[in-house]
Amino acid sequence: MKHPSFEEDVDTLRSLLPTNDKEISVDFPQYRGLTFKEFWEALPYKLEYFDYEEDIAHELECHRKIWVKKATGLGITEFFTRWIAWNCLKDDVWKNNQVDVSAVIITGANQDLTNKVVGRIKNLFDVEFKTKESLVILNGCKIEAFPTNHLSPARGLNPKIVLLDEADFFPNRYQDEARTVAERYIPKTNPYIAMVSTPNLPGGLFQRMEGEYELLSDDDKEDFYVMKHLDYTVGLNKVFDPENIRVAKLSPSFGREYQLQYGMGVGDVFENIDEIIEEYDLNVIGGRGGCYGDPAFGSSNFGVLGGEIRDDLLYITEANEFPRPSPSAMLDIIENMAHRYNDNCKIDSAHPGFIRDLEERGIPALPINFGLQIRDHESANVQSLRSKMAINSAQMVKNGKVRIHPSHTKLIAQLRSAQFDKRGGIDKSELNFDIGDCFIMCCWDLKEFDYGHYDIMANKLVNQSQTDKPKSNSGISINTEVIE
Repeated sequence: MKHPSFEEDVDTLRSLLPTNDKEISVDFPQYRGLTFKEFWEALPYKLEYFDYEEDIAHELECHRKIWVKKATGLGITEFFTRWIAWNCLKDDVWKNNQVDVSAVIITGANQDLTNKVVGRIKNLFDVEFKTKESLVILNGCKIEAFPTNHLSPARGLNPKIVLLDEADFFPNRYQDEARTVAERYIPKTNPYIAMVSTPNLPGGLFQRMEGEYELLSDDDKEDFYVMKHLDYTVGLNKVFDPENIRVAKLSPSFGREYQLQYGMGVGDVFENIDEIIEEYDLNVIGGRGGCYGDPAFGSSNFGVLGGEIRDDLLYITEANEFPRPSPSAMLDIIENMAHRYNDNCKIDSAHPGFIRDLEERGIPALPINFGLQIRDHESANVQSLRSKMAINSAQMVKNGKVRIHPSHTKLIAQLRSAQFDKRGGIDKSELNFDIGDCFIMCCWDLKEFDYGHYDIMANKLVNQSQTDKPKSNSGISINTEVIE
């Protein structure tokens, strides 16, 4: 008598178990063997298949990682939901190779958003699905979505594709974790990875990845993500009517939503930014100036900025940020910068070790204590120096006392995105404002009066009634008060 094998015993036991109605697979055999375009056109919900979508499909055939910064309304999320569904249904390859899940979709920290993305897959077909809202199973291929604040269950899975939808809008504290969850599968299953988003704030995930790409060698770029930039022009006369675009251009958010510009239409601190952007000589020509640093050696960037006074205006001569730099490299950069500005160097006081290292190199770097509590006069409310510097720099921009070169794109983007927090400073809960902090230091330092090259460092503040405080011969005249 032939005894059943262990595998047959397991199959028999499984057949006797009650069916879990939350994990019921749905199949559509009519889509077997179709190309992606044929599948697209055969779906009940009809959409035109555009050339830019065909280009993305081609890139996916040639590469396994794609990054798409796109204008809102182009239908890129719809494209990927259809592409995932097609891979589940065109044959049994994903089904037969599935370990636990075929597709992982990561959305923002909101369960409703998560459910809506899976709902878009379910809505492709004229059938009622009986799975939970964040799960759909096609031809035995499990597609599951996770919000960014609940990623731990996704870490141990083995997907064929990971889609990060609107990834630049993930909360800052989850952006790197979501990317890590996606890329940790590469050594295990080498999945497709798709990052898709309209741009959000400067310094976020998408801008950081653009910075990474720029620093790669040509060979390494081949192994990085395929970087696709799809602004509104690729959708003109397709999904966008030119007249509707003309009207949309009246919105301050048009640059962000349709032209792939970070932070446009978000900020409420700096007005009239466009009016102070102009071409000029970026070389230091010898006016009163200074260099400013906002050190960071962790998740944030190291911001540096230089500026000088020319004809009663502050010209920003250099503005850069460096992701995850080494302290020694930044010491070299700041040392060289300081010499260009007669060793007038100011550094965020939160990094005393870096300041000491500069002093050992002969650079008299002075600390700026952003948290210093000050008041204009005895009856005034106490404000932090950060708040005072933010308001001062906003006044200088609004009054046209600053000039910023169009090549300083990261500084411009950060200023456009800056919002006040409840205490009157810059809200940095979601915005990386590394160069921006250097900018507000520069504006404060190079005003008409010498506010505190030494006074701020020593926590001694100057009263406006003091007549012995000398005026700078080359400072900026602006209606601001000297703090006491």
